[in-house]
Amino acid sequence: MWVCAVILLAATTGFSNGDDWSYEYETRWPGACTTGAQQSPINIMSRSAIVDKLDAHIQGPLVFRGYSNVNASAANDGHTLKWTIEEDEIPPVVSGGPLRGNYSFVQFHLHWLSEHAIDGMKYPMEIHLVHVKTGLTIEEAVERPDGLAVVGILAEVHSTSEENEFALGELEPALPYLLTRHEGSYPASVIDLSRMFSSNMQSFYTYHGSLTTPNCQEVVTWILMDRPIKMTDTQFKLFSKVDVGGINNYRSLQPVNRVIHRSRESSATVAIPSAFGLLAAVLNLSSSVTGVMSKGMCTLVNIKKRFFGKGVKDCSVAEALKNKSP
Repeated sequence: MWVCAVILLAATTGFSNGDDWSYEYETRWPGACTTGAQQSPINIMSRSAIVDKLDAHIQGPLVFRGYSNVNASAANDGHTLKWTIEEDEIPPVVSGGPLRGNYSFVQFHLHWLSEHAIDGMKYPMEIHLVHVKTGLTIEEAVERPDGLAVVGILAEVHSTSEENEFALGELEPALPYLLTRHEGSYPASVIDLSRMFSSNMQSFYTYHGSLTTPNCQEVVTWILMDRPIKMTDTQFKLFSKVDVGGINNYRSLQPVNRVIHRSRESSATVAIPSAFGLLAAVLNLSSSVTGVMSKGMCTLVNIKKRFFGKGVKDCSVAEALKNKSP
């Protein structure tokens, strides 16, 4: 029963294995991706976020249950790396905070660079823990504005050390298999998801938005932790080598046009990525650009436009016009 729900969620919410969409051509994405009014990701301005001092929207602390012992299998679906809970496993559950009811964990996946920005600042990586509202079928969940909840955790890059390797260390054994896309999954293993938790899981921003992949349904309660976890430069380089169909796998920033709340425990000042982390991100972009020079200047312009949340050109058309004889 549970595995059927997981498979259906993958097909329904855009976490599919199909090649019918690409990060390079976001303007071609179907569904609400181009017509929706509350799309994700967004740039969160910390000073504009409403501190919920009266607990009107954020009603009490977030409660995480069962995240320390999760049996999950890993896969490269051509768009991201994701770890999905195994059949018949009792899923972890999150409740409290801005959530009304319980939400059951389904899978987590990775984006590099980060999809969200805080005060205009991107991070090297963003982890999404995806949950479906407990008691709903998938069909019901994607039709309700509160059907899904995604906990976003930012990661910054530090020098290699045992302490900095800890958060993502359990994911490393699967990476050699996941470098390229496969039809199957890497064998399931038990993962302690709490190792990827922020240092204070009560310090976050929250807003209503959408999935960041087609069909971009606006059914997500976003909970974005504002204190990043640490990963090493070596780990970041390993993830950067993964083939996800392009040089990166993050969606452009979308218009904010809605209220953003922040928890009372949220940082007074936003954690800024370390200089080392920023350098790693820039170097990653630089090496990626080198790998796509053959696509011409159109691709370079698109990288810049997508990083700042702007629309991109159709490079295939641009190349055809550029190469056309006068």
